Formats: sequence, structure tokens, C-alpha cells
Amino acid sequence: MEQLFIPLLILHIIGGSAGLITGTIAASVKKGSKPHLISGKIFFWGMFIASFSALILSWIPGHESLFLFAVGGFTLYMILSGYRIVLLKRKSKQQERAFFLEDYLITLFGFSFAVFLVIQSVKGLVDGNTFSIVPGVFGLICLSYVLLDIRLMTGNTTVKQSWLYNHIVRMMGAMIASYTAFLVVNIEIEMQWILWLLPTVIGSIFITIFLRKYTRPKKQ
Repeated sequence: MEQLFIPLLILHIIGGSAGLITGTIAASVKKGSKPHLISGKIFFWGMFIASFSALILSWIPGHESLFLFAVGGFTLYMILSGYRIVLLKRKSKQQERAFFLEDYLITLFGFSFAVFLVIQSVKGLVDGNTFSIVPGVFGLICLSYVLLDIRLMTGNTTVKQSWLYNHIVRMMGAMIASYTAFLVVNIEIEMQWILWLLPTVIGSIFITIFLRKYTRPKKQ
């Protein structure tokens, strides 16, 4: 198992780097344009590789990390659900059935990691670990996305009404994760939790801007 660590780490770095670069491009260019679509696909696969490899890396003996496992799962859930909602939007025009088994599995997957992150946060805070605020924040964000899934699947909103909102917040959330990983790996400060949360704060501002620009009804 140890022999897999270096190849997986290299794969993780390549995927994360590709996600960081192409995610920035996708967020910067006109939505729906060819550059957006191409960079968006590369971003999806880059982050898929990075997050999936993180899940495996976190269980390799000598390199175990429950938090890496949880964040890897959280990121994987965001990109899967963010990409899936676009496919559902396209399929909704062609068939009556709105959701499939994979959609419920993705939501269950996200819920599991949200609960795991919150539990880790509570345990750490009880022990006096200030850094445990970080998994708590990520867990609550993940849970909010799961609640959006539930609203969609229970008919409280439709794919047509909410697909763009869901796509933006989830893909931007995954991009925030790539920036967070970059900062945490390359910069070391005394209060390391700041680097974990700073991209989330800044990214949330950009998410708000994009949502106002693309999801608000246009004035006649």
C-alpha cells in the first residue's frame, strides 16, 4: 500500500493543479461559451481525480488523515452534484422521470460526509481544539447543499428553476476547495485555520456576485 502513495500523490497534485487553473478560467469567461464548457469539463475531471485520490491517500498506513478523507469526500460530492444537475437539466426536456438511483446515492454520499465533518468538529471543540471550527464550517456548508438536493427531489423546487443556482454554488465550492488546498500546502502561519477559511469567505462573495448576475430574473 505504501508503494501507491507517491503515484497517488502525484496524481492528486496534477488533478488539483488542473482544477485550480481551469476552474479559474471557467469562472472568468462568459458562462455557456466554448471556453467555459471546455475549461469546465477539465475542471470537473481534475477535481474528480484530486478528491478521489485524496480519499485513498487518507487511508494509506503512515499517512492516515480523517480530515483529508472528509474534505476529499466533500469536494467529490460538490463536483458530482454540480455536474449532475446540468445533465438533469438536459434530460428533463427529453423524459418524464426526473431523478435516478445515482442522484439519490450522490445525495446520501454528501449527507454522510456532512455528518462526519460536524461530528469531527464537535469532538475537537470539546477537547479544546480551535482548528475544529474548520470541519464544522465545511460540514454545515455540505449539509446546506444536501438540503437543496432534498428540496429538489421532494418537489419543492424544479430542475428548471434551480439548476443554474445549484451548478454555480457547487462548482464554485469545489474551486474554493482547490484554492484552500493550494494555500494550506504552500503557506504556513501560526493560525493555520485562517488559511482554511479565508478562501471560503472570499469565494462566498464571488458566489453571491455570480448568483445575482446569472440567476436573478432579467428586467424586461
